[in-house]
Amino acid sequence: MDITYRPEESMKALIHLGTTGHFPLFHDIWMNDPDMKEKRFQKITGIERARAKKLFQQVSKHRQLEHKKTVLLSMSDEDRKLFMKAFFKLVEGKILDQRPELH
Repeated sequence: MDITYRPEESMKALIHLGTTGHFPLFHDIWMNDPDMKEKRFQKITGIERARAKKLFQQVSKHRQLEHKKTVLLSMSDEDRKLFMKAFFKLVEGKILDQRPELH
C-alpha cells in the first residue's frame, strides 16, 4: 500500500475547519490583532496573490500542524498577515460556495 502526502489535501482540510469556525493554525493573538481584523476584509491584489501562493506552499509542505504553525511563526508579520488574509478569503469562498443564498 502506497500512502503519499498531498499538501493540497492538508490545506483543504484546514480550510474546511475554517468554515466551521476552527482556526488551529493561528494563535489567538494573531486573530485578535486590530491590524489583522482590518486587513481581513481587504481585496487581495495580483502581486499579493502570487506571494500568498508561495507562502501557502511553504506551509503546506509540512505534514504536522505544529510544523505548519512553526513556519507561520517564523514568517515576518507582513507575510503572516498576508497568509491569514488569503486563508480567510479561501474560507469565505468555500462558505459562499456551500451556501449560495448568502451571495
